[in-house]
Amino acid sequence: MATSGASGSGEPDMVLISELLETMARHPPAIAARKLLVEHYVAVGWLDAAKENLAELKKSHPQDSDVVRLSAIVEKPSEPAHEAVRNSTKQSCKAPKPLRKPVKQTRQPPPPKLNGDLEGARKELAEGYTSLRLKANAILTNLKYLAALQKRNGLPQSDNTARIQRIVDGRKPDVGQGPPGSIRGVARAVCANSEKALDIIIADLEETMNWIRSPHGKPSGADNDTVRDALIKRSQALKDTLPETLRIHCEMGLLHMEHENLERNYVNDETMYGDLVKDIPREDFYVTEDNYAWDLTELVQAITVNGGVMRNPLSKVIFTPKDIRGILAHPHGKSLAALQVEQHEMSQGVRLETILQLENLAKVMLDDNSQDQLPTRLAIDEFMAYVARLPELEQKAINGLRCPAKDSHTGQAYDLSIGEAVRDAKANRICSHKTGDFIRQAAAFLRQHGGTVRDSDKCVVM
Repeated sequence: MATSGASGSGEPDMVLISELLETMARHPPAIAARKLLVEHYVAVGWLDAAKENLAELKKSHPQDSDVVRLSAIVEKPSEPAHEAVRNSTKQSCKAPKPLRKPVKQTRQPPPPKLNGDLEGARKELAEGYTSLRLKANAILTNLKYLAALQKRNGLPQSDNTARIQRIVDGRKPDVGQGPPGSIRGVARAVCANSEKALDIIIADLEETMNWIRSPHGKPSGADNDTVRDALIKRSQALKDTLPETLRIHCEMGLLHMEHENLERNYVNDETMYGDLVKDIPREDFYVTEDNYAWDLTELVQAITVNGGVMRNPLSKVIFTPKDIRGILAHPHGKSLAALQVEQHEMSQGVRLETILQLENLAKVMLDDNSQDQLPTRLAIDEFMAYVARLPELEQKAINGLRCPAKDSHTGQAYDLSIGEAVRDAKANRICSHKTGDFIRQAAAFLRQHGGTVRDSDKCVVM
């Protein structure tokens, strides 16, 4: 065998090792090449490397006769491993009877030794590895676009994304279809490269999904519910090992896996602009706790138009605190943070006198049952004249602040500022009693949060 012949001097054949490693990388699992590599490692005394590759063989082919033979050689303590592999090879590989006198074999010269420029070799290896990761990153970008097109057209998607993601992240690529790596290993990779945390977690969940569906490359028949349960457990275990600031990526990773691979159903099938939910790209996708799926570019635009009020534009219900944190943490949602600060500042910029004016207006409008609504119209005119004399910042609060309030009869959320509600009532676009209901709740909200304007800033009330 080539191994014993080339390694009679006890020195490794680096050319042979390089060829075998390249074959294993290009054509996984490359069982024959890995067997030959193990034999060569044993022959030259590299037992740790032999045991590592033998462990991979045991995972995929534990009953193979060559694997069993090599296991016995590596684990045999009484005989030097390189002698054992030669003896075993002689016993297991009997040559056929020659038809003529065999030609005397000449001993191959030992392979050339490496020169002493180890620093140059290390530098070349580091530069080559960096170049490989850059190329892998470009391939990964193209694969994501391809996967989106395949999904849109109902075609099967590539299963190489997770492997290439590991190369981009600088992690050891898997050889063949094996179980996912350790939780702590993934957590270390996330902490070391927090900018790519979501991509690393999604790649790990994809590996877990592929393993559940096809362990050792054989379909298991696991349905989506089984896969989902496994991913939830994996995500939770990873979440428990990460710091608080990175845990949200575990939830986001699971969210994307359900959207892209597990056919999850949502309240809405289309986005606000009429696109299908299944076609929302990963970088724009988000799901709130009320099970609405969003294209975040559309949602952020709707919230911005609404003055920064964190309310579901479709259900008119205020988002939960968890949803608000998630939306603001997303790259598309960072612009909303300034609007949230502005809304908070406006809620604290209304004087007590203005709150009293609102309470009086609400009382008149709710009590007015006259045919011509004259008391209401007079009260509205007086209030609008009062607002016109307020400082600019307080007028901005009246016209821009979205106070949380719901219709007392229907429970439907109001989507108005105080100024908008008063102008709509004056123009008969909205019922005066409904406007009074809203203004009463807005006054209560401002009384709880406002009253911080100095008394010296008070205006003259008409």
